[in-house]
Amino acid sequence: MFRLIKKIKDKGRWRIFKLKLIDARLYFVSIFVGLLTGLVAVPYHYLLQFFFNLRHDFFDSRPKWYWYIPLFLLMWGILVFVSWLVKKMPLITGGGIPQTRGVINGRVDYKHPFLELVAKFVGGILALSTGLSLGREGPSVQIGSYVGYLVSKWGRVLSGERKQLLSAGAGAGLAAAFAAPLASSLLVIESIERFDAPKTAITTLLAGVVAGGVASWIFPINPYFHIDAIVPGMTFWGQVKLFLLLAAVVSVFGKFFSVTTLQVKRIYPAIKHPEYVKILLSQAMHPDTHILWIVGMMLLHFVFSTFSFSSGLPGGSFIPTLVTGGLLGQIVGLIMVQQGVIAYENISYIMLICMSAFLVAVIRTPLTAIVLITEITGHLEVFYPSIVVGGLTYYFTEMLQIKPFNVILYDDMIHSPAFKEEPRYTLSVEIMSGSYLDGKIVDELRLLERCVIINVHRDRKNLPPKGQTLMPGDQVQIEMDSQDIEKLYEPLVSMANIY
Repeated sequence: MFRLIKKIKDKGRWRIFKLKLIDARLYFVSIFVGLLTGLVAVPYHYLLQFFFNLRHDFFDSRPKWYWYIPLFLLMWGILVFVSWLVKKMPLITGGGIPQTRGVINGRVDYKHPFLELVAKFVGGILALSTGLSLGREGPSVQIGSYVGYLVSKWGRVLSGERKQLLSAGAGAGLAAAFAAPLASSLLVIESIERFDAPKTAITTLLAGVVAGGVASWIFPINPYFHIDAIVPGMTFWGQVKLFLLLAAVVSVFGKFFSVTTLQVKRIYPAIKHPEYVKILLSQAMHPDTHILWIVGMMLLHFVFSTFSFSSGLPGGSFIPTLVTGGLLGQIVGLIMVQQGVIAYENISYIMLICMSAFLVAVIRTPLTAIVLITEITGHLEVFYPSIVVGGLTYYFTEMLQIKPFNVILYDDMIHSPAFKEEPRYTLSVEIMSGSYLDGKIVDELRLLERCVIINVHRDRKNLPPKGQTLMPGDQVQIEMDSQDIEKLYEPLVSMANIY
């Protein structure tokens, strides 16, 4: 009897040790995902910079007027082609963060991941190369998620672990875009995964460090480090008043920015012209530090960014949002200089704080925004002010009832006709030692309404759930009504985790 008990204990210890080895394999694979994402994302950014310089040099050369005719036709052809790509592969539209979250939640499946990866890569480069006001970070995030999906598929990773590699790839994509691995991990936790699982955080951070390292190695010069952030000499109460002012201004303009952009995006398809025609018309609006000139430039950038993003062509919203916040900060800073509150050299300090706060107001990811600005600029001087202003902005945006931008885009996506066709969806979770589901018999479990365990994967075998006792390391597939997956995702995952 004693030998039998000892054998069972030894067997349990061996199973736990084997699960730790599986975790170690997952972490190693996440490093590989980060490396591959870096190798894909870095050429993406290089080509974007190359075409940007090419376009910049062309306009700087002040060519004869007739050279603009073939340029116009070329841009027309490019936008026609990218619009065709988006119609053929709808998942490559926009930034890609809502789509990545949809795949992790089980709402979306990348049916042709390699082709969609190539289409997102090519479409993003072409769309941004025509001069659209779109960000590179959204496509980088989705490109990384495609890499994570392909690695999980080719490497026969368990379905419960696939979301970790998708998250790792998404974070690696952002890290490659900004060389900011910590901010990329926070973005995944705050905006994509939306569940603070340590395994997800570790895989994302490992992949982000590798992808960010590849980006820093190939692009060793960081232009953001050239920004000066000189702290104004103000009293404590003077700083309190300044931070309250910045938070209030940013929150109000953030409400205007979010509402206007979303309204334009919703009425945009009703305009009876193809996307490339509407974008070319909006490009016609392109024509010192004077305040009115900065205001005009910010409004022009705002209008052009709204039309660019509403087109649905591949491109993110992070960089346009940061630019808008920076221009708003410059306007506030110039007014304060005129009033003698701060010196001219303090304007960059105000701009960086407003960039972080405006990202909080629109995207509603405070940790990502604060760490991102600090990480890419290297200025710790703006870290604590960004926390104060970002926290106040978060509170004010709650009062103004501003919904997170990516959450609204995600809701629009899942309420489209294509998603209403599927009445039931499947969620995969991994049972952790000591969790609520550990040791439970499937037949005796009382899950939430209409949730059913349809499969238990253990030791590379699919077992019928009836009569099974759940064990650590089991990959459990739970089927539920499609309209409930967003509400039930976190409760079900928390039942399988110990965190």
